[in-house]
Amino acid sequence: MRPALNITSTTTRRAKSTQCVFRPCCFALNTRHPTKPLPLPQRLFPWFLDTRGNRSMATTSTATLPTLNNHRPHARDFNKDLDLDSLLTYLASHTLSPKTIFKLLRSALYNAVQYDALKAWVIYQAMLDYRVNGYLKSNHYGHLLCVLKYGDSVETVPHMLEILQQMPSDQFSGYHLSQVLFAMSRQGQAKEACTLIKTYPNIELTANHYHSLAIALKHAIKQNPDHDLMEQVTQLMLEGMQHVTLSSSTLNTMISVLAINPHHQRTLDFLKAMENASSKKDEKGPYNVYIYTSLIAGFARKGDTKSAQQLFDQMIQHNVKPTQVTYGALMEAYGRLGDFKTAQSLLEQAEKRFRKPNAVMYTSLLVNAIRHSDPIAYEIEQQIQQRLKPQEIDTMLRTALMWLSAQRNVDQARKTLSTLSPESIHPIMLHHLMTAYGQKGDKANVIEIYQMLRQNNTASARSKHLLARALFYCRDVPAAMQVFLSMRSQSIPDQVTCAMVIQGLVMNREAELAWRLFRSLQQQGIEPSVRAYTSILKMLGHVEQMKKPNIVVPEKVTTEALAIFRRLTGFTEPHVYTYTTLIACFAKHDLNRAITIFDHMCTQQVAPTVETYTALLQGCAIFRNSQMALNVFHHMCSRQIEPNAVTWRYLLKSLLRSRADKAQIDRIGDMARKNLIQQQQ
Repeated sequence: MRPALNITSTTTRRAKSTQCVFRPCCFALNTRHPTKPLPLPQRLFPWFLDTRGNRSMATTSTATLPTLNNHRPHARDFNKDLDLDSLLTYLASHTLSPKTIFKLLRSALYNAVQYDALKAWVIYQAMLDYRVNGYLKSNHYGHLLCVLKYGDSVETVPHMLEILQQMPSDQFSGYHLSQVLFAMSRQGQAKEACTLIKTYPNIELTANHYHSLAIALKHAIKQNPDHDLMEQVTQLMLEGMQHVTLSSSTLNTMISVLAINPHHQRTLDFLKAMENASSKKDEKGPYNVYIYTSLIAGFARKGDTKSAQQLFDQMIQHNVKPTQVTYGALMEAYGRLGDFKTAQSLLEQAEKRFRKPNAVMYTSLLVNAIRHSDPIAYEIEQQIQQRLKPQEIDTMLRTALMWLSAQRNVDQARKTLSTLSPESIHPIMLHHLMTAYGQKGDKANVIEIYQMLRQNNTASARSKHLLARALFYCRDVPAAMQVFLSMRSQSIPDQVTCAMVIQGLVMNREAELAWRLFRSLQQQGIEPSVRAYTSILKMLGHVEQMKKPNIVVPEKVTTEALAIFRRLTGFTEPHVYTYTTLIACFAKHDLNRAITIFDHMCTQQVAPTVETYTALLQGCAIFRNSQMALNVFHHMCSRQIEPNAVTWRYLLKSLLRSRADKAQIDRIGDMARKNLIQQQQ
């Protein structure tokens, strides 16, 4: 067989062209002793793949393209480095067919945008300007919306809605709707999302649509809690659950949002719909650990410990293992209630189950104990020091320990603070010290602590708020008002700050100034908060003791107090402290009206406290009504509320002043002594 290439013999074939790549190699191989090394070829790819003729080839992929001004652009030249302005300039300065213009802009949209919403919108506007948007198809609109949905500008959603309006109706699909809903979910526009869904009733919604709606509601509630919006979104979810199986993440998000809703009915409706959907799929149970934890946390936030415990027990029955967050949520429920024995039992169960202490649980337990002024807080402090290592104590737990130390001995707490590194000092620690020095009446240290906040650049509006409050505690009303005026000049004061100032003025017996500030806020269109209303009601209840010469206060105290309370109930739900303050105000002037307000309080399912009953018994003592006093006392016992020393005193005083039977007075007196001895033990 003849060899394929005989390099030792001369060939009779026609000589190759000078353009042949292999000619230098063949010539050197025919020479037995080459005088110089062979040149390496510059192109290592086969010659038959070179279809560009004699045109020069770029050696690297990053070679710069000719400018668009002197070179007609081609779609394959478009990449992320494309100068969009140059392309638009070229289109404006050359006469091209509409089809060519559309192809260039379409290629720029797909290749040069790189998910830049601003560039995508500029390209779409160029299509509208050249009237080539008629060439856009459904997939083009989908890609355009997919790019725009990642924009962070406030104009992103309006731009996408404008595209939907200009899109032909026969090309619109659920995919385009999902892109707009995704953008709305990123910006928390739940109300607009509901409106958009209702605008296209013929579009079949999928689980992705409802998930975007749930995320939009979650972000919207964080910005502004709107219960009407929650109602609207929940209704859409309930309607969708009849036809679509929602994902677990969507259900978890909705439950976490509904858990903060004060109205339980919608939450129950949603849970019932989940159970029905689960029964259709023959699942063991509709709830996972995230849903159980969210519900328990929601009931804990509302103080409904019984419901939270029932959910926890149901969770165990369905073999859903609780996490540390679940134990922490249930502990928070009992801690808010003041049942620290059960809370500590849960803490021990969690430590036994997970074999390590949790700083978040200890923080919850300690903070609630401090809020209730319970001595068990000091026992919890010892447990923290024994069970947790120093590196396991986070900033929040260290701040709670500083709060407890400041209440016990503020000077010692400040010495402890000086031993910490600057990175470990949280501004809230200084806030606790400033408040403690204010309650102590030490104005110099209050100002010094505030100066430390300013030096550390951690002073905030909250810091000024607490500074004014501490100065009120120090009985320096002019200095506190000066801080308040400086905050108003910076447009800082909010409802909470104004309520604090009114409360401070009432505490310092400045009734006239408090009343004028309250009326001034109303005239300026600023609706005072519940705290401000409560402070004014308290001032009206003690107006006789606070009167000074030439003071200007309402003449009809009870009438004005009732008007304020009616205005309060018109815009928010009063809590137990507001009811108690109003009852204390009327009990000194009109006992029957005080009893009426008490009945209204019970009708609204606001649980009265021992202070509420004490205020009523004080009114019974003033008006010498022993029968009413006994009825109030029996009502308190039926609620299993333990009377304190003040309650017993007003009960006995009402019996003595109304000249009740001496034997009955002695019997109640013996009950009071035994009860007080048990409380001391």
